[in-house]
Amino acid sequence: MEINSNKFLELNSYFRVFALVSLAVLTFALTFAVLPFAEWKIHFFQAGIFTTAFLFGPIAGAIVGALSSSYNGLFLISNPWIIGGNAILGFSAAYLYTKTTPFKAAMGAFAIQLPYLFITDVLFVNMPLAVVTMIALTLLVTNMICAYVAVSLTPQLRFFLGRA
Repeated sequence: MEINSNKFLELNSYFRVFALVSLAVLTFALTFAVLPFAEWKIHFFQAGIFTTAFLFGPIAGAIVGALSSSYNGLFLISNPWIIGGNAILGFSAAYLYTKTTPFKAAMGAFAIQLPYLFITDVLFVNMPLAVVTMIALTLLVTNMICAYVAVSLTPQLRFFLGRA
Protein backbone atom coordinates (compact mmCIF):
# COMPACT_ATOMS: atom_id res chain seq x y z
CA MET A 1 0.00 0.00 0.00
CA GLU A 2 1.27 3.44 -0.90
CA ILE A 3 2.01 5.54 2.20
CA ASN A 4 0.54 8.73 0.74
CA SER A 5 -2.61 7.01 -0.48
CA ASN A 6 -6.00 8.47 0.40
CA LYS A 7 -7.44 4.97 0.77
CA PHE A 8 -8.48 3.71 4.17
CA LEU A 9 -6.97 0.69 5.84
CA GLU A 10 -9.20 -2.33 6.19
CA LEU A 11 -9.61 -3.93 9.58
CA ASN A 12 -8.59 -7.30 8.21
CA SER A 13 -6.05 -8.25 10.87
CA TYR A 14 -5.90 -8.31 14.64
CA PHE A 15 -2.95 -5.96 14.47
CA ARG A 16 -4.94 -3.27 12.65
CA VAL A 17 -7.88 -3.70 15.06
CA PHE A 18 -5.40 -3.35 17.92
CA ALA A 19 -3.99 -0.21 16.27
CA LEU A 20 -7.48 1.30 15.96
CA VAL A 21 -8.32 0.50 19.58
CA SER A 22 -4.96 1.90 20.66
CA LEU A 23 -5.62 5.13 18.78
CA ALA A 24 -9.03 5.38 20.45
CA VAL A 25 -7.52 4.86 23.92
CA LEU A 26 -4.70 7.33 23.24
CA THR A 27 -7.16 9.92 21.93
CA PHE A 28 -9.35 9.45 25.02
CA ALA A 29 -6.28 9.89 27.26
CA LEU A 30 -5.32 13.07 25.40
CA THR A 31 -8.61 14.67 26.45
CA PHE A 32 -7.19 14.83 29.98
CA ALA A 33 -3.89 16.38 28.89
CA VAL A 34 -4.74 20.07 28.93
CA LEU A 35 -2.59 23.12 28.54
CA PRO A 36 -3.89 26.08 30.54
CA PHE A 37 -3.91 29.31 28.58
CA ALA A 38 -5.47 32.37 30.26
CA GLU A 39 -8.93 31.16 31.32
CA TRP A 40 -9.00 28.43 28.67
CA LYS A 41 -7.92 24.83 28.80
CA ILE A 42 -6.41 23.84 25.48
CA HIS A 43 -6.45 20.19 24.47
CA PHE A 44 -4.95 18.36 21.54
CA PHE A 45 -6.97 15.14 21.30
CA GLN A 46 -8.15 16.18 17.84
CA ALA A 47 -4.82 14.87 16.53
CA GLY A 48 -6.03 11.37 17.40
CA ILE A 49 -9.39 11.96 15.78
CA PHE A 50 -7.76 13.19 12.56
CA THR A 51 -5.20 10.38 12.51
CA THR A 52 -7.89 7.75 13.03
CA ALA A 53 -10.06 9.31 10.34
CA PHE A 54 -7.19 9.45 7.84
CA LEU A 55 -6.20 5.84 8.48
CA PHE A 56 -9.48 4.01 9.04
CA GLY A 57 -12.24 6.11 7.50
CA PRO A 58 -15.38 8.05 8.39
CA ILE A 59 -17.05 5.56 10.74
CA ALA A 60 -13.86 5.02 12.76
CA GLY A 61 -13.24 8.78 12.85
CA ALA A 62 -16.78 9.45 14.09
CA ILE A 63 -16.61 6.72 16.73
CA VAL A 64 -13.24 7.85 18.06
CA GLY A 65 -14.43 11.46 18.00
CA ALA A 66 -17.53 10.58 20.01
CA LEU A 67 -15.81 8.25 22.45
CA SER A 68 -12.86 10.52 23.09
CA SER A 69 -15.01 13.40 24.25
CA SER A 70 -17.75 11.41 25.98
CA TYR A 71 -16.36 11.44 29.52
CA ASN A 72 -15.50 15.15 29.48
CA GLY A 73 -18.76 16.07 27.80
CA LEU A 74 -20.93 14.09 30.16
CA PHE A 75 -19.15 14.33 33.50
CA LEU A 76 -16.62 17.15 33.60
CA ILE A 77 -18.12 20.05 31.68
CA SER A 78 -21.73 18.86 31.45
CA ASN A 79 -21.99 19.57 27.75
CA PRO A 80 -22.95 16.34 25.98
CA TRP A 81 -23.23 18.21 22.68
CA ILE A 82 -19.46 18.10 22.22
CA ILE A 83 -19.77 14.35 21.67
CA GLY A 84 -21.75 14.95 18.48
CA GLY A 85 -19.44 17.76 17.43
CA ASN A 86 -16.37 15.56 17.64
CA ALA A 87 -18.17 12.75 15.83
CA ILE A 88 -18.90 15.24 13.04
CA LEU A 89 -15.24 16.29 13.08
CA GLY A 90 -13.98 12.71 12.70
CA PHE A 91 -16.51 11.70 10.05
CA SER A 92 -16.01 14.87 7.99
CA ALA A 93 -12.21 14.71 8.16
CA ALA A 94 -12.23 11.19 6.73
CA TYR A 95 -14.79 12.01 4.06
CA LEU A 96 -12.89 15.09 2.93
CA TYR A 97 -9.59 13.19 3.08
CA THR A 98 -10.65 11.28 -0.04
CA LYS A 99 -11.32 14.56 -1.87
CA THR A 100 -8.40 16.81 -0.93
CA THR A 101 -5.15 17.03 1.02
CA PRO A 102 -5.14 15.85 4.64
CA PHE A 103 -4.58 19.33 6.11
CA LYS A 104 -7.42 20.79 4.04
CA ALA A 105 -9.60 17.84 5.06
CA ALA A 106 -8.99 18.56 8.73
CA MET A 107 -9.69 22.27 8.33
CA GLY A 108 -12.76 21.55 6.20
CA ALA A 109 -14.03 19.19 8.88
CA PHE A 110 -13.62 21.95 11.44
CA ALA A 111 -15.58 24.30 9.16
CA ILE A 112 -18.36 21.70 8.95
CA GLN A 113 -18.32 21.23 12.74
CA LEU A 114 -18.40 24.97 13.48
CA PRO A 115 -22.12 25.67 12.86
CA TYR A 116 -23.02 22.70 15.08
CA LEU A 117 -20.76 24.12 17.80
CA PHE A 118 -22.39 27.54 17.65
CA ILE A 119 -25.94 26.21 17.55
CA THR A 120 -25.55 23.74 20.40
CA ASP A 121 -23.43 25.93 22.68
CA VAL A 122 -25.45 29.11 22.22
CA LEU A 123 -28.97 27.71 21.92
CA PHE A 124 -28.86 24.55 24.02
CA VAL A 125 -26.14 25.21 26.60
CA ASN A 126 -26.94 28.96 26.82
CA MET A 127 -23.33 30.08 26.54
CA PRO A 128 -22.77 33.72 25.59
CA LEU A 129 -21.94 34.22 21.93
CA ALA A 130 -18.67 35.97 22.83
CA VAL A 131 -17.53 32.93 24.83
CA VAL A 132 -18.42 30.53 22.02
CA THR A 133 -16.58 32.74 19.56
CA MET A 134 -13.45 32.60 21.73
CA ILE A 135 -13.81 28.81 22.01
CA ALA A 136 -14.10 28.59 18.22
CA LEU A 137 -10.96 30.70 17.72
CA THR A 138 -9.07 28.57 20.22
CA LEU A 139 -10.28 25.42 18.46
CA LEU A 140 -9.14 26.85 15.13
CA VAL A 141 -5.59 27.16 16.42
CA THR A 142 -5.54 23.79 18.18
CA ASN A 143 -7.12 22.06 15.18
CA MET A 144 -4.44 23.52 12.93
CA ILE A 145 -1.74 22.16 15.24
CA CYS A 146 -3.50 18.79 15.54
CA ALA A 147 -3.98 18.60 11.77
CA TYR A 148 -0.27 19.17 11.28
CA VAL A 149 0.54 16.40 13.78
CA ALA A 150 -1.92 14.00 12.11
CA VAL A 151 -0.63 14.83 8.63
CA SER A 152 2.91 14.12 9.85
CA LEU A 153 2.04 10.85 11.61
CA THR A 154 -0.35 9.31 9.11
CA PRO A 155 2.16 8.31 6.38
CA GLN A 156 4.44 6.55 8.86
CA LEU A 157 1.54 4.76 10.52
CA ARG A 158 0.08 3.84 7.13
CA PHE A 159 3.42 2.34 6.09
CA PHE A 160 3.74 0.45 9.36
CA LEU A 161 0.14 -0.80 9.34
CA GLY A 162 0.17 -1.48 5.61
CA ARG A 163 2.63 -4.28 6.22
CA ALA A 164 0.45 -5.88 8.90
